[in-house]
Amino acid sequence: MDNTYKTNKYRQPLFEIVGMTSTELTFAVAFAYMESEQTENFCWVLEKLKELSVKKDMCPQVILIDRDLALMKAIEIVFPRSINLLSRSHINKNVGAKCKQHVVNDLQKTIDTLWMEVVWASDEVEYGQQLHQLEQACVDYSGFINYVKDTWLTPHRHRFVGL
Repeated sequence: MDNTYKTNKYRQPLFEIVGMTSTELTFAVAFAYMESEQTENFCWVLEKLKELSVKKDMCPQVILIDRDLALMKAIEIVFPRSINLLSRSHINKNVGAKCKQHVVNDLQKTIDTLWMEVVWASDEVEYGQQLHQLEQACVDYSGFINYVKDTWLTPHRHRFVGL
């Protein structure tokens, strides 16, 4: 699930929902123009999607989104049994952009590699070790490491870290 931000002639967010087959092909499920990106609007769209289900108690097993807090709340309300994950590609793009703002060029590649090792950690021990290495590399870049922790790791790591 994702939005395009006012890139259409109506200047309204276009909310798109796609599915994925077992062979990793995507297909369109639904889309909706929305007045605004608020929880109530997302709930309305998701409720309409739910009404279209063949089985009334059926819900998506996994939902993948970017870090849209209003959408995250709507999913919790409408599909409370679904697993709500965050897109690593969206996260990595945002973390990479923040790294470029805060970190000198020579260290950006190293920090990107360390970040990926945190994201792909296979257990809590490895996660702790990789995070410590990232923190050590960012000792002079508190703005960057605070962003990573406060925006992604502390509130959402369970939604995207490999553990």
